[in-house]
Amino acid sequence: MDLRAWCAGLCAGMIGLAGCGGTSGEGQSSGSPGASGSDGAGGQGQGDDIFGQGGDPLGLGSGGADSGGTGTDGPNSSGCEHIDIVFALDNSQSMSEEQESMREVVFPAFAEALLQMDGIKDFRAGVLDACPRPANFHTRGAAGECSFQSGKPWMESSSTEITREFQCAADLYGDDVECSGDSDDEQPASAAAAALEPPFSTGENAGFLRDDALLVVVAITDEDEQPVPRQQPQAIHDRLVAAKGDAKNVVFLGIGGKTDCQGAYGSADEAENMQRLVDTFASDGRGFFWDLCEGRLENGLTNALTAIEEACTEFVPIPR
Repeated sequence: MDLRAWCAGLCAGMIGLAGCGGTSGEGQSSGSPGASGSDGAGGQGQGDDIFGQGGDPLGLGSGGADSGGTGTDGPNSSGCEHIDIVFALDNSQSMSEEQESMREVVFPAFAEALLQMDGIKDFRAGVLDACPRPANFHTRGAAGECSFQSGKPWMESSSTEITREFQCAADLYGDDVECSGDSDDEQPASAAAAALEPPFSTGENAGFLRDDALLVVVAITDEDEQPVPRQQPQAIHDRLVAAKGDAKNVVFLGIGGKTDCQGAYGSADEAENMQRLVDTFASDGRGFFWDLCEGRLENGLTNALTAIEEACTEFVPIPR
């Protein structure tokens, strides 16, 4: 099926600032579940309104994005046209079903939807496993080299084979990891942070981050974020923000178990640390959690598009 038609059917009305209908918001919230009220910060993420904020899916009120001068057409000339995405995927054996969904369904729809967003000209995407040693973006999959058209260790949306490239990289190659496999290989958010810091940001991953691009981090695990050495979620938040200079220039989507469960993709442990990490971004409206127990990873990412679009209207490049 043509991806444009597929995504249009999945997210009818989503792009162009309208929310997906039905019950697609049930597994998603701004802030972790239980942080404030029963369903996350402000009790968001239930029912037909994705973020639980009434008829306006962005919660902008009557002023909207165009009345305050913060969008791409405003007097301050803020806003973003480019997006840099880091996908960090738990590579443990129990994640095979989630990885297959990401490769075959989720990323093709997400990539197509990003390019349909108003004002977005392009995106680039790097893929990691959940071990930060090393935190180089994957340029090969289990079957061999991915041969990105970009000629870089990341994919560019201009590639005519972007779906094939992601499917290759997301078929994670793990023979070079230095983690022991004793839970230290299940720290996707920490791996994403390491990828954007020296020595990796000045080595293999050099040039990935653009000053005029919004940073989007997607971290997924069926256990929990388990940093080695131990770090508090706030410390991981600060590392990711440091890469962009301002918390409003980062969108973080954490995907894990809301509770211990036997869900759509098999068993999942409660991702307590991941949910706490989401909370650190939620105060700026930039953190979102998707319950892996609910399944439907495609809904988790397409729901996040609304947050990405809002973040782009407020994006202001940080002078270097």
